[in-house]
Amino acid sequence: MREVHIVMLLCLTVAAVLCDLGRERIPNGIVAAGLICGLLYQLFENGPAGAIFCFGGAALPVLVFGVLCYFRMIGAGDVKLLCMAGGFLGPLGCLSCIAWSILSGGLISLAIMIYRHNLVRRISFFCAYVSRYSRERQWRSYIGEAGEDAKFCFSVPILLGILCQIGGNI
Repeated sequence: MREVHIVMLLCLTVAAVLCDLGRERIPNGIVAAGLICGLLYQLFENGPAGAIFCFGGAALPVLVFGVLCYFRMIGAGDVKLLCMAGGFLGPLGCLSCIAWSILSGGLISLAIMIYRHNLVRRISFFCAYVSRYSRERQWRSYIGEAGEDAKFCFSVPILLGILCQIGGNI
């Protein structure tokens, strides 16, 4: 049964990544289907306690990335995609997936900034953004002010994080 769980998670995640890369949106239908499949998988594997594993794993990304989503530093679709993965993986698996996603996302971001020759500008912008918020305590969208050169699809590092998580547990 474990192989079916992995194949379902990977198929849904790849579909979400392709949508994100093509349309800059992750459809709610993919996430909803993934949450349902994750719940069914957890119930089948763990009985009634599976619901706790599913909902715990699905809630964890909201707790971890809620503030970043509020400031528009990460997209809501990316958080929902991690919630979907958390439904399959449970809280501990989701936490590992988040860690791998952050690590791979940081490395990809660094490579992009080096390639675009804007590393110093991006760090300066981030520091100025945090400083201004500290002084004014007024919400402003980070990505709205950051410009196009600050964007990349975090769904790709999420896919890498899922691959690292399931690869480490096989």
